[in-house]
Amino acid sequence: MCFHSKQTVKAQKIENTFRAKFEEINSYKPTRHYNGFEFPKTPVITNEQNNLIQMLNWGLLPNWANEDWNKTYTLNARIETIHEKASFKGIQNNRCIVLVNGFYEWKKVGASKHKYEINVKDEPFAFAGLYDEYKGLKTYTIITTEAQGIMREIHNTKLRMPLTLTKEEDYHNWLNGKEVRPFYDFNTIALEKNIQTNLFD
Repeated sequence: MCFHSKQTVKAQKIENTFRAKFEEINSYKPTRHYNGFEFPKTPVITNEQNNLIQMLNWGLLPNWANEDWNKTYTLNARIETIHEKASFKGIQNNRCIVLVNGFYEWKKVGASKHKYEINVKDEPFAFAGLYDEYKGLKTYTIITTEAQGIMREIHNTKLRMPLTLTKEEDYHNWLNGKEVRPFYDFNTIALEKNIQTNLFD
């Protein structure tokens, strides 16, 4: 799954890469670690306004839910079941891309876990996502798929990875409900070893 990401690129480069402008540029600050379990606001482009970069809360809150909804369980959405789950099946056309330049996963080695940063030459790229709006608050979930390539070695317990897009054509295709070509050729950087991680990692 994917619960930890980063976006450390300056606003202007993000705007140039995705051919969109920040809705409120002062609301964005480069961040080395977004922890999904804190439900942070991160840069997102929706299909409704594909020329605008908005800061949306990570952790989907369905429009029919109440404020006690546990967003921990909607940080991610499995591509295989989004047409079945109540949280997602009504928002199939609410497409978004989540703008990042890296994410973090943990490899299980014996009784310990080793942290890795995964990136695309530290350039901006995107995760496929879905979003919803509840009482004016927009929230999103990251689409995950079966792990491939190096991600099968690193995320070797859940065998999942975010549905990752790196080409402008695929950004547009996802937002418009068309077929995309997921990216698998990641760079990886080994970080800390033997660290305590969240139960959901």
